[in-house]
Amino acid sequence: MRHLFYSILVVVVSCTLLQAQTLTELNKRRKKAEEEISYINKLLRTNENKKKTGLEQLGLTQQKIRQRRQMIADIDLQIHLVEGELKNKNRHITGLQNHLQVLKQSYENLIYQAYKLRGQHTWMMFVLSSDNFGMAYRRWQYFRRFSEHINELAQNIKETTEKIHSEIALLTSKKQELAGFLSEKHREMGMLQQEEKESQKMISNLTGQDQKLRKQMERQRREIEKINKQIERLVVEEAKKKSKDGSPLPVDRVLSANFESNRGNLPWPVRKGVVTSRFGRHPHPVYKGVELPPNNGVHITTEANSTAISVFKGKVTSIVNIPGMNNCVMIRHGEYFTVYCKLGNLLVHPGDEVQVGQNLGTIVTDNENNTVLHFQLWKGTNKQNPELWLAK
Repeated sequence: MRHLFYSILVVVVSCTLLQAQTLTELNKRRKKAEEEISYINKLLRTNENKKKTGLEQLGLTQQKIRQRRQMIADIDLQIHLVEGELKNKNRHITGLQNHLQVLKQSYENLIYQAYKLRGQHTWMMFVLSSDNFGMAYRRWQYFRRFSEHINELAQNIKETTEKIHSEIALLTSKKQELAGFLSEKHREMGMLQQEEKESQKMISNLTGQDQKLRKQMERQRREIEKINKQIERLVVEEAKKKSKDGSPLPVDRVLSANFESNRGNLPWPVRKGVVTSRFGRHPHPVYKGVELPPNNGVHITTEANSTAISVFKGKVTSIVNIPGMNNCVMIRHGEYFTVYCKLGNLLVHPGDEVQVGQNLGTIVTDNENNTVLHFQLWKGTNKQNPELWLAK
């Protein structure tokens, strides 16, 4: 029984620690989402004098909606975990109360027996009337254990009562925590509804500019296809470069391995920013059944006068000016390449060795007051989804 008790105790403690860890992780994730929403609001306020009908503004708003939905999902999970804790606490308190009832009944029975043996002469005569010393000693031992057992029961009753009071206090605290989560969910749902209305209003405004928007989209498609081909050609040329004797360039395997080991932990290529256009093909936010031009990297919206930074140590292999992308800086990290576009004033030159976090140049703010870095990541000639490499 003792081994079974300890096994159950270990399971209960492990589950409690796991729940606490889960709640801690959820709180961290929610805090980060709140920070991103706050930053998006700052970016939107920066452009408040501009008509909020641009795709970039819509992208920011929809990213805010995604974060808000994730926060609500996390709150739902926290509510579920706390409700589970409340059920466990209630069961525990019920068990303690039942145990206390048993202790009190046993204590009452012993007190009644002690009452019948009241007075020192009664138990003393019972001991002295023994046939021999051994019997007298056993009778004396019985009365001593009887008295000790009464005291132990009294102490157990006291400790169990205190434990029940402590558990009820924790239960009250958990109920308050649950009420807080429910209130927070209600508030977040209200904000989500408001943001979804804003998004629909932006979409309606854009739909009203149908002809202009379709022309703009077609022009962007041609530009992006041209840009993608130029960057792909640069990456392929760099990956296939050979030494003067015609042999392949030696690749720094250690650097490649270090880069690979940092997958999911690379620093962002801006000090602070929000992904407003993701890797790959995605549906148009306004026109159903229409795809946006393919994105070989990600667009990261940031504040005016921000700088692009290197995500890893490496060597600047080329800098080119591409119409629609301004200056693009390519850095080699062994067999990996990173590309940073839409830069204005540059702080590096071809051939420079750069370190993690080094400033590469200022990100251009366009005519619509948007400051967006276009960032790509390649392994050899294979394009990668940068979001899978950057730290969450």
